[in-house]
Amino acid sequence: MDCSGTTNLVLDDRGRISMPVRYRAELRVRSEGNVWVTTSLDRNERCVLIYPKGKWQKVRKSLKGQDTSQASVRWAQRNLVGLAEQVSLDSNGRVLIPQNLRDRVGLHKKVVLVGVVDKFELWAEPFYEEVMAKGEEYAGMDLGISY
Repeated sequence: MDCSGTTNLVLDDRGRISMPVRYRAELRVRSEGNVWVTTSLDRNERCVLIYPKGKWQKVRKSLKGQDTSQASVRWAQRNLVGLAEQVSLDSNGRVLIPQNLRDRVGLHKKVVLVGVVDKFELWAEPFYEEVMAKGEEYAGMDLGISY
């Protein structure tokens, strides 16, 4: 699934976001109406990650093949997989972001959904603005990307 673009959204009183219309049909077909939500492993990036089913299966498979004698691998598995929850799009295209994940990354009313290649990031608006401003240090760097 191709995830791209940035959308400002509002969390409703129940902690749901309305997925942009442009993604709903594909999520219903390719992900059978389900997505996986968890938090980023980067403590500086306080966001919820939203994975379509196929991408989530690849992430889990990758983590499953890691050497669990390493503390960093166990930590990644515990945080990425251990906090993950499968949630369904409701009939209106809304996704419930579990309370524990909202609390962990500080999501409140105003949020930003960012499509990042094959997954989504959901940020509290002020944190997103902050991380984007910090990212200016990468401007002009050769990242090996052709565009």
